[in-house]
Amino acid sequence: MIKVKVNGKDLELTGKNSYYDISKLIENNDKIPYLAKINNDIKELRRIAKSGENIEFLYFDNSMVKLAYARTAILIMLKAIHDVYEGAVGALKFKVQDSYYFEIQGVTIDDKIAEYIIEAYDKIVKSETVIEKLEFSKAEASKILKENQMEDVDLLFRYIYKPTIKLRYIGNYVRYINGELLYHTGMIKYYKIKKYRKGILLYVPTTDDEKIVKESVIGDKEFDTLNASTKWARKLNINTIGVLNNHIAHETFDDLVIMTESYQDKQIGDIAEAVKNSKKKLIFIAGPTSSGKTSFANRLAYHLRAIDIKPHLVACDNFFKERVESPRDENGQYNFEIVEAMDIELLNFTIQQLLKGEEAEIPKFNFEEGIKEFKGHKIKLGENEMLILEGIHCLNPALVPSVDQNDIFKIYVSALTEVSIDNANRISTSDLRLIRRLIRDIHLRKIDPKDTLLRWHSVRNGEEKSIFPYQERADIFFNSALIYEFSVIKDKAIAKLFTIADDEEVGMTARRLIKILNFFLGVDSIAIPAHSIIREFLGNSILEVF
Repeated sequence: MIKVKVNGKDLELTGKNSYYDISKLIENNDKIPYLAKINNDIKELRRIAKSGENIEFLYFDNSMVKLAYARTAILIMLKAIHDVYEGAVGALKFKVQDSYYFEIQGVTIDDKIAEYIIEAYDKIVKSETVIEKLEFSKAEASKILKENQMEDVDLLFRYIYKPTIKLRYIGNYVRYINGELLYHTGMIKYYKIKKYRKGILLYVPTTDDEKIVKESVIGDKEFDTLNASTKWARKLNINTIGVLNNHIAHETFDDLVIMTESYQDKQIGDIAEAVKNSKKKLIFIAGPTSSGKTSFANRLAYHLRAIDIKPHLVACDNFFKERVESPRDENGQYNFEIVEAMDIELLNFTIQQLLKGEEAEIPKFNFEEGIKEFKGHKIKLGENEMLILEGIHCLNPALVPSVDQNDIFKIYVSALTEVSIDNANRISTSDLRLIRRLIRDIHLRKIDPKDTLLRWHSVRNGEEKSIFPYQERADIFFNSALIYEFSVIKDKAIAKLFTIADDEEVGMTARRLIKILNFFLGVDSIAIPAHSIIREFLGNSILEVF
């Protein structure tokens, strides 16, 4: 007899029972249990229950469940592609909006192929095949990986000290998947699939209601930027962690840094030329938190000066409302993530002064006191001079209602990860920005890492509402991610993440980030130039960062 607690209630069991078996014995009001939590540790439903365990089932309103659902849906897509094109290599290229974009190496997916893939996907889901997790020695796994065209995974584990490797199976189909999965393929009840460009898009639920699958509109500029970044990484053959680690192991990392920084510098130079040719006086730079907007704005300013343009760089944060006038959220906390937190009247008055050729005084916001201070910083736009305004709301027309949007050159900056774990496992762009913010908060703002993780959900909600809807208004997208950066930020972040206890509210998030960082070989930051965008987060930047 085995005694356990399930969602707070005592339950006696006979024989061996998986968490999945137990989930069928409880009333759940039509809610589907996807994972289990035992002593604050996430477990898949395939695991066998042990006597004395306190089992808490997790439903779709849990963030770890959403991730497991997406991973499982991705695995099924890769199998569906394999079933339609046996022997072909299907790859998850990137996530765009709420969808995952896949391509088949050497094949353009047309309407007919897409139809076959959708049919194969539906068939796998309906089969309700249990997803197995089998453990192999490193030598055994290496043989399996090579036989199944997963050299990227084989190279990945060459630089990870693990005696065994765990692989996932749906029937005879095998992949390596990083993270928890659902019990069987039939648990992916809600999804949408459609052909897109050369590949195919997979949509999964993202809200707390798994029955809602939003088919968001894919912006051409965002997609093209993601596609160009991944193409460049593939062209260099540095699109996976294993290859990046290989560069570090063979002491060619410095060359990679120089090449990456040179490529990014050329992009910024091209943007400066486009700005000059536009003949516009207003340059607005927007993007989500930790995207490197400030460093990019400074770098752009230097490139403009090199081609006889004098820019005046202003941070939008200096135009916050006084703290006593700031809006609050539903919990009564100040909400600085919305455009209503800005002193729109003063900002518009200042911009109009500049456009008329008049002198305008730029305030400096005192964040400790919560007030704007005027200390005589005055600017005027003469010939060949322009204003660069940088801030999260700079693409939102509500920020500058008095200005014709056609008079603004708009740039959107984001950090779009170019390096994947392998062809089946990507690293979220939001995870990259979270790790950037974590190390910046620690070293430059003296903020505890736990507090950064606790705030992240609110920050992400603000981005979804106030930043991402306006990104396609940009004239130009700029990707601030650097192929090498995880290797440099690893050691600074991972030690601090270990200070967060497993049983704390953000303990699972910390462990998940540690697992990602542990795939990378760490490297010293000495080769990173002082003007690099990543210096905004590492420290020792020669650019003005705030």
